[in-house]
Amino acid sequence: MSTLPYLLVNPPLTDPTQPYHSIPYLVGAARAAGFTGERCVDANIDALNELARPDQVAALLARAGEMRARIEQLPRLTRLDELTYESALVAQTLTPDLVSRAIEVFKDEEAFYHYPTYRQAVLVMKRWQDLLCLDGVPKSIDGFGILPGGVVNLSSYQDLCDPAVIDRLTAPFDPYINGAFADVLREREWAVVGFSVAFTGQLPAALRLAREARAALPSAVIVFGGTEVCDDVRLAREPKNYWKLFRDADIIVPGEGESPFCDILRAVHDGRGFDGIPGILTHGSTPDTPPITYENVAELPAPAYDVWQWDSYWTPEPVVLYSPTRGCYWNKCTFCDYGLNLDRPTSPSRERPVETVLDDLAAMSAIGRTVYFSVDAMSPRYLRRLSEAMAEAGTGVRWSAELRLERTFPKSDMARRLRRSGCVAISFGYESGSQRVLDLIDKGVKLAEVPAILGHLAEHDIGVQMMGFIGFPTERADEAERTYDFLIEHGELWALAGIGTFSLTPGSIVAKNPDRFDIDILPLPATQDIARYLPWQGRLDRTPQWPGETDGRVGEERAAALARTMDDRPFVGGLDTAHTLLYFSRYGPRLTPGSPSDEPADRLARVARLDIPFRNVEEFTRFEDLRDEYFAQQRDGGATSSRMSAWLAGPGRARRGAATVAITPSGAVVALDAHDPGLPRERLTELFTLAARMRGDA
Repeated sequence: MSTLPYLLVNPPLTDPTQPYHSIPYLVGAARAAGFTGERCVDANIDALNELARPDQVAALLARAGEMRARIEQLPRLTRLDELTYESALVAQTLTPDLVSRAIEVFKDEEAFYHYPTYRQAVLVMKRWQDLLCLDGVPKSIDGFGILPGGVVNLSSYQDLCDPAVIDRLTAPFDPYINGAFADVLREREWAVVGFSVAFTGQLPAALRLAREARAALPSAVIVFGGTEVCDDVRLAREPKNYWKLFRDADIIVPGEGESPFCDILRAVHDGRGFDGIPGILTHGSTPDTPPITYENVAELPAPAYDVWQWDSYWTPEPVVLYSPTRGCYWNKCTFCDYGLNLDRPTSPSRERPVETVLDDLAAMSAIGRTVYFSVDAMSPRYLRRLSEAMAEAGTGVRWSAELRLERTFPKSDMARRLRRSGCVAISFGYESGSQRVLDLIDKGVKLAEVPAILGHLAEHDIGVQMMGFIGFPTERADEAERTYDFLIEHGELWALAGIGTFSLTPGSIVAKNPDRFDIDILPLPATQDIARYLPWQGRLDRTPQWPGETDGRVGEERAAALARTMDDRPFVGGLDTAHTLLYFSRYGPRLTPGSPSDEPADRLARVARLDIPFRNVEEFTRFEDLRDEYFAQQRDGGATSSRMSAWLAGPGRARRGAATVAITPSGAVVALDAHDPGLPRERLTELFTLAARMRGDA
């Protein structure tokens, strides 16, 4: 046994409702290998809880007031001033204690499941996120993530390798980074410091925290791993350059990490070098093919979920992520390019013995009985065996997972088996309402069979979440519309649906075989050092398709017809979120209460009314303008922070003149007098509040 001190960090910014499961898996393996000196820090939830303290919120509101007063005195406003001013106005609807009170709602079982009260807390959180950007980059935070397209280009080394840009983007977390996190670094002489980066939105903070760790612990071995790090390595346009990004790292683990991490700990413990350790990159090494490790899932030790302080997360009870399988048994979809893969759509399928899974779930029950099986896709055979074993064992676990639309479900009475095992919801990648497109995707699904599959699940009260996209190569406008219409026609069979826009990824079968899909791949802008997505155009219509842009062929009415909740990730209404899973567990496929009380128990969200010296606030620069400019720059050589900042410094649209505005609970700013100057202000506010309530703002 060794007490070698090592520190593992989950960086901001990501979902505050549950911890990611990569670090528990690493610690479980390390303990089994004899290393017990771990310290695990979820810097994401720790930072957010720090920033939510009333004194921190009070200071933020004060800064917002100062910004508003300064901008009101300017002779002319820039686009940046307008974006900042609108965000600063949101402060008028908050008080220092509201954020912490909203978190209390999320943690309180009675308040959490009272949907009107719950939505009040959600609205507070949305406004708070907008305010947090005042200390950093405007409009950069949404859904508790760093937005990938805005002022900072998260695929550009020019931005990601510039400490000033990273410091500005992560400035909202300064109180935590300079306080509690700095204290953690000083706790011990950590021999190894590891950063687990699962999502792109975590990358900026991870780079900054690693810089802080390097300065505080010059002799520590700094390790980067996680699915985002894998992408940064395998999608680097110039392989020799990814060390510019990870300049503070000694080692990168571009694949699954349990075995490589244990080997790293052994080498540090023994005072040896790292040569010969499978599955790692040492600083400066740039092999032609990244050394990706695929673990033997059957023999992995159980994850160590006790590393987290579970009551710090924003749920009334823990929701645990667990992976009984890894990889996808189908592994054929032509659009897919996910995670730890090199030569196929995703990683190879591997299964943990069902008996071992039952042991894991039994141990996990000491922490929580609500589980999301974080898998790509389980085979029907394995799913059946697992469901039957869980039902027979009486685990008491409530669970959800993403599965394939298996035509055998009704014949094998699979929904009954799933329900008996504790399944409360399933999400499906349905992808398209066109059979021709599904065949091009190689989905292996017959659209005509889908209603029977969904109906079978509905009979057994299992909530269904449907995922799809439009814009696949050669898709016609009528086929895009059909993707929405199919769901609308069968609306009684699903609970939530999300339709996105196709993005072409370099490792997909489509990108590797463009002739088969009748497309030409267009050159990436020079600024895109990480080739996350590729621009392309169809050979028939020759219309360039740029990553991140929306497909405008389907009208807003169809999109609105699929919207059954008012919120997305990480709240109720977001597909596969902890809050959504808990609501499915409580209310079944309908997701929310059938007849909720109209009035929240605690009205946290409020309408604010105030007088301002600008008569056209509704014409100010908006987030949509920012996004449009980002994509325009991408087409014109590439977007960077410096180019976007130059645009933000340009003249805004503000015109002087007295006006009265109302700020809705969701943060929208509306000029009241413009709607009917003859109405008394009291009546305007009353009407506005009613309209806001009808839209779900109140």
